[in-house]
Amino acid sequence: MNLKEEIKKIVELQEIDSKIYQMREEKDSKLPQELKALKEEYEQKKQNLSTAEEKLKEIQLKKKDKEIDLASKEENAHKAQGQLYQLKTNKEYQAKLNEIESLKADISVAEEDLLKILDEVEASKKEQEVQKEKLAQEEKAFKDSEDTIKGRIKDLNAQINTLQEKRQRFTSNIDKKILEKYEQLLKTRQGLAIVPVEGENCGSCHMRVTHQKINEIKMFDNLVFCESCVRILYLPDDY
Repeated sequence: MNLKEEIKKIVELQEIDSKIYQMREEKDSKLPQELKALKEEYEQKKQNLSTAEEKLKEIQLKKKDKEIDLASKEENAHKAQGQLYQLKTNKEYQAKLNEIESLKADISVAEEDLLKILDEVEASKKEQEVQKEKLAQEEKAFKDSEDTIKGRIKDLNAQINTLQEKRQRFTSNIDKKILEKYEQLLKTRQGLAIVPVEGENCGSCHMRVTHQKINEIKMFDNLVFCESCVRILYLPDDY
């Protein structure tokens, strides 16, 4: 086995795996999180419409209560007016007139209250229409973004499948023991198993690599690992 050639192969394999790892990270984590955030934002805007609808219902109930109250006062005033001509004494007649005036004052206040409620109903209806229009726009924007994200996920799946096929063909030519160690590190080191020495530092954790280890790398007798992150080290100038 020519270790130098095997290392060259796993360096090239790492390029494939890094692309796969990044694509999976985007597909399985980043994009679903974006979609979740969009859904939550859209649901909040739907809630704004629900709040406006509930407010309108509450005001309409108040309006109904005011209408019932006004009708009751008007009915009492009508009855009092009818009773006015059945009274026999001036005292009773004057007392009934006072009652009628009081009822009329109550009716006037009730009418003013009802007018205010009607204004509130109109304003609430307008607010509800505004929220409906906004939600229609937000729904379109959400659907467009959702379709874009789902399309991206579909594209990523296709690209990952293509790279996996390429990877499978590529790994068939790598020494089994080297490949086994590489893949073990790939799983435990977040998709990065082999890294270059940059200057005198590990290309991943940036810890200093001793001159002894650099010499060991140049000898190509065995795989050499970073003492800190345990990834395989190689010298890019050798390839």
